[in-house]
Amino acid sequence: MAELTNKEVKEAEKTGTVDMNSTSEADSLNYIHTFKKPVEIEGEMYESIAFNYEDLTGEDVEAIEEELQQQSKYVISPEISKIFQCILAAKAAKVGSDEIRRLPVGDYLKIVNSARDFLVSVGY
Repeated sequence: MAELTNKEVKEAEKTGTVDMNSTSEADSLNYIHTFKKPVEIEGEMYESIAFNYEDLTGEDVEAIEEELQQQSKYVISPEISKIFQCILAAKAAKVGSDEIRRLPVGDYLKIVNSARDFLVSVGY
């Protein structure tokens, strides 16, 4: 059985029931990454950063493809392409992809893997 959130417990106390079909943060496709050490991104220090994948649109995906084509880089399977995933993550966080690439490898890999997980979960 799924663990109840504080919000669900309060709702249960108030109404006497819990809707187990409701969407929770655990169902979100977004990702919050906490850095091992604070990092500087675009001149600001970050302890964590949010990747709002659910806010992306088809235009964002097409813009990534166009950007890569302009660099003569072609991606057959975005769900296994680190470069595509890096740009997608950067768009979701509203930072430059070069900022993601400059991160320590452990942080970089967790972030691009979150983009891969997003792509796979939406059926890319």
